[in-house]
Amino acid sequence: MPNILDGRELSKKIKERIKKEIELFERKPRIDFLYFEDDKSTEVYFTRAKKQAESIGIIASLHNLPINTSEKDFLTLIEYLNNEKETSGIMIQMPLPKHINKKNVYETISPKKDVDSISHINLGKIFIGGSNLAPCTAKSAFALIEESGIQIEGSNAVVVGRSEIVGKPLAHLLLQKSATVTIAHSKTKNLKDICRNADILCVSIGQSEFITGEYIKEGAVVIDIGINVLDDGSLKGDVNFEEASKAASYITPVPNGVGSVTVAILFENLIYLHKNLH
Repeated sequence: MPNILDGRELSKKIKERIKKEIELFERKPRIDFLYFEDDKSTEVYFTRAKKQAESIGIIASLHNLPINTSEKDFLTLIEYLNNEKETSGIMIQMPLPKHINKKNVYETISPKKDVDSISHINLGKIFIGGSNLAPCTAKSAFALIEESGIQIEGSNAVVVGRSEIVGKPLAHLLLQKSATVTIAHSKTKNLKDICRNADILCVSIGQSEFITGEYIKEGAVVIDIGINVLDDGSLKGDVNFEEASKAASYITPVPNGVGSVTVAILFENLIYLHKNLH
């Protein structure tokens, strides 16, 4: 059996460190969550994040917006929070409603308060290796890779998924640690052979249990970033955990893997922004 990379343990460790740090601050950090009333899953996620934030000394505010909120009004709210002195970080629901252009949102949110590192400026800094910020999910996956203790430098890393806030930034985080990185996706030819060459395999493809044991190299570290809700309400990752476990040296479960770390990383990003602001 492989070693299980339990995200709950790492999350607890990060939050305990942050709580001690916040106790020394003169001004408490504040995070504002923006989401739309029709997105119940985001509402649950943000409500839980608010509760966790307050438990370690962070002020948190929820902005539940009507679904018919115009793009202009949404951008105006972001601009208001950009200038609000009490706000240290802004977290925005993704994906956005279809009538709101995400690129306009990326360009409007201030890089100084962009807690999920989605602004064009902050994403650009990741690609040139000049930022302590990264999108929370990508940074969480990378934190679990580091937690495994595997030598990243010189390793073959394959990232399956090319989204701008998961696959691409994660690939660049690995590159910064001198891994040899391949970005693959659903249209990649010979995907199985490419994955089987990976010392580190990170999967964010959005298809339940797409990666089976045949894709896994013996001794590989497998980071499953996918969360898929099945008809019976259960959660499955993008990796077939049972099959992959037979070959992997380390593997993240779903749930209790990467997703369990994202809120803690969100707070870590917030503290970084708060220090720069104050």
